[in-house]
Amino acid sequence: MDERAGPAKKLSLLVFVLAFCLYGFFIFSFFSPYQFHKYVLAARQAIEGALPAERISDFSPLFLFFHILVQKSLKQPDLFLKLAQVVWASLSAPLLFLILKKFVRLPVAVIGAAALILNPTLIVLTQAYEPEALALFLLLGFLYLALRDDWPSHLLSGGLAGLAFLTRPNVLPVLLFVPVYFLINPSRVRTKRLVSALCFSLPVLLSLFLLLARNERVTGRATLLTMNPGTVFYEGNNPLSWGTTSVYPYLVYDLARQYNQTPDVQHELYRRLARLSTGKNLTVSEVNGYWLGKAARFIRDHPHRYWQVLAHKLFHMFHSYDWHDLYNAYWNQRRLSRSVTPTIPWGIVSALALLGLITQAPRWRQSLLFYALFAGQAGVMLVFYVSARQRLALLPALFFFACATLDFMASRKWRWLLLAAVIPLSAALVIPTSLMREEDHLWQGVRTSGDHLSEAYRQRKAMDYPEAEIRAALALAAAPWLLDSVRPSDLVFEPAGFIGEALAHLKPATSSETFDQAFLLLEDEKPEKAEPVWEELLERGRRFKRDYYQPSAPQYYLGQASLQRGDREAAHRFLLEALRSSPGDPSILAALKALTGDAGYSRMLFGYLDDISAHLYLGKAYLLAGEPGQAAVHFAQVADRLPEYRPAQIYLTAAKGLAGEEEAAASLYMEVVGGRPDPVLLEKPLLRIFKARSEKSPADVRSLLEYGVVLRQFGHTQEALAVLNRADDLRSTQWSDRVRREIQAVERIIEAHR
Repeated sequence: MDERAGPAKKLSLLVFVLAFCLYGFFIFSFFSPYQFHKYVLAARQAIEGALPAERISDFSPLFLFFHILVQKSLKQPDLFLKLAQVVWASLSAPLLFLILKKFVRLPVAVIGAAALILNPTLIVLTQAYEPEALALFLLLGFLYLALRDDWPSHLLSGGLAGLAFLTRPNVLPVLLFVPVYFLINPSRVRTKRLVSALCFSLPVLLSLFLLLARNERVTGRATLLTMNPGTVFYEGNNPLSWGTTSVYPYLVYDLARQYNQTPDVQHELYRRLARLSTGKNLTVSEVNGYWLGKAARFIRDHPHRYWQVLAHKLFHMFHSYDWHDLYNAYWNQRRLSRSVTPTIPWGIVSALALLGLITQAPRWRQSLLFYALFAGQAGVMLVFYVSARQRLALLPALFFFACATLDFMASRKWRWLLLAAVIPLSAALVIPTSLMREEDHLWQGVRTSGDHLSEAYRQRKAMDYPEAEIRAALALAAAPWLLDSVRPSDLVFEPAGFIGEALAHLKPATSSETFDQAFLLLEDEKPEKAEPVWEELLERGRRFKRDYYQPSAPQYYLGQASLQRGDREAAHRFLLEALRSSPGDPSILAALKALTGDAGYSRMLFGYLDDISAHLYLGKAYLLAGEPGQAAVHFAQVADRLPEYRPAQIYLTAAKGLAGEEEAAASLYMEVVGGRPDPVLLEKPLLRIFKARSEKSPADVRSLLEYGVVLRQFGHTQEALAVLNRADDLRSTQWSDRVRREIQAVERIIEAHR
């Protein structure tokens, strides 16, 4: 279609102004001021010389450089960064409008631009300090210039394409098709085609050279590796992942919570676990190869599961649900969905775009850039995962093909036939699935639990112990999968106990909450009550998704219930069913190894995970199977290599004590909780260990004192007072001051409950 420059420019300016006002309102007034500060922290540390050279490769090259430049140059960098995000996102809309205007009617181009402005994923990711808004602007900029007819535009297009690559390397597959587009473009003579292809390619090659030079300067190796594709591949293709968002090994997730001031610490932890597991100082490239090999081994062993995941990725690539991996993006989108802001669901755009792929086929040469963008970005997501951030690069292609469908329908008499195809396809791509409801349950559970837990600590500090106890129980009820990290010490939960109090607050209204209830019943050692719940969940056929938090297969828990009842044969049968349901799940593999002794299960476990994570799973499995001696061997491996990982030390305490090493266990536990008493975990085994130790030496003041301390930590105040008074009666000069301080601490807790 002929482009009328004047009206198009005026409309594009209007589109920019509207987008700028809308995004400015959201970023500065509507959303919470919380930002995802990964790049802010990394830039500060780079300026201060505190960011290790190898960590440079963890970040977007251009976006990190931009943040460093802003932090160095401006007195109010935060304001400038927000404005930059708003400008990049706002410029994307008029660029899309100008692109669409070349192919479709003006009203359809306006609809496409409006749909981009109101796209909820773009809105919330503009608020995050992540490179997606910049990458989208650069992507649309290079497409717009590539569609022009003069070689200077194509040279500029290559420049923007190179910058897009340095922002998000996942655009590289698209860039490889652009010279082909110039060479087969029928509207230009052959010589001009070659000139255009060269003009575009030179800046792109320059960007590749710049990345090689930067990597050689900071790491000593000339490589194109950046943003850790090996570990990202693992996150989308490990035994616990369904390819919708980043799913880490459990230790990477759990350790990351200890490093608030380390930007994107997961990449650092991946390297650390790989190096500790191999005993070698692996390079960044070798670490990526290590994790890539783990995922590839799992895929090789379970090709059927891989094809399932691939189909799952393909479906969720087009579905309206946004799989976020950023805290503020998820919650901002939840807030946005509750506002009056109109948005067009991704599923409707996808349905129109899928038809557009067909209707545009006769004009495939003119549309090749968009076919390339669609195929390249879809391929990247199928290789890795289909999170909201990954999908944003698909927006230009989806809107192009969706608008092509609308334009096609407007010019055909049998448009109702196409509409009849769009409606059911849109419905299928908008209706939420069970896994999406599970994802929401996890996000909301973690946030609610965290809010209650913070309040529990605040109330305990204010000496309002009853309120703190209610809050702690609510924290567990909201997120039972966080059982080991949500119990503050010194809180009383008698007579029901901590888990019993959480169960009293948990009133299941959904399948996800029923799953939580059954899990807590099992943790409370009530298999006879838990088993019917798990069986009912199996009958419903609901699929669960618990990522790194806990196993997702109900059969696993039925196996654990059978084990609690002493029926090892039934436990074995259920665990095999669980493994068929969730191939490679590390908890199931570890449980089968502990139950059967079959080395094949441990080979798979160590094949799919790093050694330290595998030892952690095996330690927990042996503890559940009633073999604390074997458990202690594995927990010792974790504790020795990760001495700062507190849960491993406490699990090692429990395993050693139950295996008969009560003195060693008591010494280790008192050392661990001496510097950090919260949170407390493993109540029953620890109390059993300290009680047995005190009964063996009834005149040993230290044993009585430490037993009293543990009783106090787990809220058994009356019993703690009795034990401590016995210790006080022995009148030990060495321990008397400590005993009396403990008695006073217990009495304060008792007094607070009156």
